[in-house]
Amino acid sequence: MASVNLAWAQNIHYVEVDVRLTKDNIIVVFHDETTIRYNQVDTLLNQYNFEELSAIDVGIFKGEQWKNEFIPTLEQVLKTIPINGTLVVELKDGPEIENALVKLEKRNTKIWKQLEFISFNYETICMTKKIFPNNKCLWLLDLDYDSETTKNIPSYKEIINKVKQHNLDGIDVFAGEIANKSFFKTMHQENFEIYLWTINKVEHAKRYLPFLPDGLTTDRPRWMKEQLNMINDK
Repeated sequence: MASVNLAWAQNIHYVEVDVRLTKDNIIVVFHDETTIRYNQVDTLLNQYNFEELSAIDVGIFKGEQWKNEFIPTLEQVLKTIPINGTLVVELKDGPEIENALVKLEKRNTKIWKQLEFISFNYETICMTKKIFPNNKCLWLLDLDYDSETTKNIPSYKEIINKVKQHNLDGIDVFAGEIANKSFFKTMHQENFEIYLWTINKVEHAKRYLPFLPDGLTTDRPRWMKEQLNMINDK
């Protein structure tokens, strides 16, 4: 929660969080598949109920100053979104998370319009778009992220067909070699929005600026924003 609040405080208008479903069907903001980094217990997150999870101090992992930071629910994070903010929600689980999302939306209808959804799970993101047609939904693609993903890179045609088939709004792709000028031109011709992940160096970002990406994911938002503004001012 501290990182989310810090981003809003730094006047960052888009914040991305990862979410998973607990054993008792609570959507929580948590990246890893297990809790081993935080409590040395190699247990899948979906094997915990929320009460058990809420006892784990995930802040001390980052340093003493972050002590007593605990795993928040997505609903708790929704309540922090400022009027000009957008929360990009990465759905880490499969379609089983959809029922919990529907229930959450009913309790948070006013803020729901400020959410976007992304997921590597094609079935999940397509179902999300069907349920929430007014929310932007982008399919996450790892493309040439590593040697394993490089073995199964979809063609331009495959990507286009899959995005159009379920009226997705675009793609969120790994910022590697595949995401080149030709890739952007082809996808933009289809009116797809294109986000890039993850860019933490200015030189890396500058490589893609001529391609006009619609968004960049970074772990250093204020610093990156300042650096890119300096480039634009020149």
